[in-house]
Amino acid sequence: MRVETLIRRTPVTISSTATIKQAAEVFWREKIGLLVVASSVSPVRAQAVISERDVVRAVAKGTPLTAPLETISTKKLVSVRRSDRASKAVRLMMDNGIRHLVVENDDGTLFGVLSIRDFFRENKLLKSFLEEEAEEHHGTD
Repeated sequence: MRVETLIRRTPVTISSTATIKQAAEVFWREKIGLLVVASSVSPVRAQAVISERDVVRAVAKGTPLTAPLETISTKKLVSVRRSDRASKAVRLMMDNGIRHLVVENDDGTLFGVLSIRDFFRENKLLKSFLEEEAEEHHGTD
């Protein structure tokens, strides 16, 4: 199964000059856990990401809600291509301890965002992953 088959919606982007408060409002309104900080409008390229956890961490540290997102965003992106296998996406999430991945087109433009929740919606995919893991650990005859 390819990553692109798991994407359910258009990615939500935000400017790096937006504030922490504005990001929190978008998270709430859109019911999402990750925003892509976009470097351009068209074509859209991801420059950074910000998660709900980043906002919570900033608030807990006393960062003003008026601070720009660039002060708390994650600039080191972990991404996959839309044509990559879903198992590669899972491995990247596990290896990096993250719940979201930026999904890019072959030309590096933004295609979508993949959430760990997207995998839970795919029972067939979960079964396939479990079988792959069992084969890796026990070998096949």
